[in-house]
Amino acid sequence: MAASSTGDALLLGVLLGVAAGRVASGAAAVLALASVLIRWGSGSLEALAGAQAVLGPAGTVGTTTAAASAWCAAAALVLAAPRVDGRVHLRLLAAAPFGVAAAAVAVGAGPGGRLGLRIGASIAAAALAAAATWLPRRATAVAALAGGAAAVALAIAA
Repeated sequence: MAASSTGDALLLGVLLGVAAGRVASGAAAVLALASVLIRWGSGSLEALAGAQAVLGPAGTVGTTTAAASAWCAAAALVLAAPRVDGRVHLRLLAAAPFGVAAAAVAVGAGPGGRLGLRIGASIAAAALAAAATWLPRRATAVAALAGGAAAVALAIAA
């Protein structure tokens, strides 16, 4: 959904939460993607892609508060990635959807415009999400929830 810019942001949050298999991850993902709805006035990933194609990456446009909301949402999604025991490639595979969603929130969703930036941001965010799975589970859950809550608060304030 995030890679192709189709569907609803809140539905994506719910699906990421289910994929993670943790209530805290699900809540963090829904909060992060709810901030998109609050900031842009639409939960449509198509609308998010269009707005960022015209205005620029959410993490760099608008007020400082609005940009900070995008980065907090991206951080919440990165930290919400599920922990998968096994080799690095399995962790990266499980974290990839969270990284792609984080990149869509902060840099832009789907093809078009700055495709190289979007691909690079997706790869970097997926790698960060995979790396975060080595951190203590409770710490990442708390940080993900805090990031999601901060994203919503900042989107409301913007």
